[in-house]
Amino acid sequence: MFNSVKFKKVSQNVIDQIRNAIFEDRLKPGDKLPSERELIENFKVSKATLREALRSLEVLGFLEIRKGVSGGAFVTEVDMTKARDSFTNFLLFKNLSLKDLSEVRLLLEPYIAEKATRAITREDLSRLEKLIKESEHAIKNDIAFESRKDEIEFHRIIASIAGNPILMFILDFVENLLIDTKAILKPGKEFSSKVLRAHKRIYNALLERNIEKVHEEMVRHIREVENNLLAAQKERRMEEQKFDRIGRKKESISIFI
Repeated sequence: MFNSVKFKKVSQNVIDQIRNAIFEDRLKPGDKLPSERELIENFKVSKATLREALRSLEVLGFLEIRKGVSGGAFVTEVDMTKARDSFTNFLLFKNLSLKDLSEVRLLLEPYIAEKATRAITREDLSRLEKLIKESEHAIKNDIAFESRKDEIEFHRIIASIAGNPILMFILDFVENLLIDTKAILKPGKEFSSKVLRAHKRIYNALLERNIEKVHEEMVRHIREVENNLLAAQKERRMEEQKFDRIGRKKESISIFI
């Protein structure tokens, strides 16, 4: 199944061969790789190099290394969380802005919502309706975390209805960035109330199966969220500047505010 390694980056070559075997369906989730001794012989590498490669594949989510008599390296399906986290780690150093986030949402979500309008079922509508009621309860009772969670889940459900796994992954990633943004900016109760009203408008358009209206309401919602978060960001920066000025004035008194 595998060839001896002839390149300088030996462990990377091992990784690439095993990953290609998975992509080509020669290895499937649940399959156990040959024993360590066999892999060393096939790849013509040292034990340390092989173990380094297998550990890297485990971190990437392709393998699960089990210990014990029945242990070994088993192929696993990379889940969305692990893939999303890897993507997030890459973008952490790219200085993303709220406008970047909104631009991607405007490109994706109206189209996804249109697709969902054509495919949505009574069961899907019931899920969205239930989520809206949960959001109403969370906002009414000042349960901030539940409200934020429901705000994002609404969009994930619509993406799942659209049925394209690539779009689902990208949207899930973008929505998680939005969760992080909200956690930092901490927009107030009025923000969540506006989001809820927008979700109700989108839900009603889906209920009517009005593709044009769904598109329009989704665009309106994304732009409204962007404007409100930009306002919250501006307010936060003003508070930080104010805090910094006060801190400098009181520096001789205390290092804490």
